Amino acid sequence: MKTYRWLTLNAVALIAVSASLIFAAPSGNVQAASPDTCSVRLGVVLMPDVPNPLDKGFLSSLLSNHPGFQLTLQRLDGGAILVLELSGPGPEYSCMNVIETMRRDARVLSVDVQGASS
Repeated sequence: MKTYRWLTLNAVALIAVSASLIFAAPSGNVQAASPDTCSVRLGVVLMPDVPNPLDKGFLSSLLSNHPGFQLTLQRLDGGAILVLELSGPGPEYSCMNVIETMRRDARVLSVDVQGASS
């Protein structure tokens, strides 16, 4: 009888530990997994009449209606050529949607994707 109780208690303890690991694992994976993000380096040629391309308000206005995305100035080549880093949530196609919006902006002559930022 003592062996039976001992085996029963061990079995209950193993089941309790296993159950806690099963329920803890998904929440741990959710926290460890990072959402998709995109980060792209762009060469942007502006119209010559843009008054101050270095203005943060101007840079954010190029994003139009894409919340969560950010343009960071990497360097200014000449007066109207910007090298920018576009970063934001979602997979790569979401960055491409923002780039297409920027290309339609009347103040932008061209947007060239120079590659993914590291």
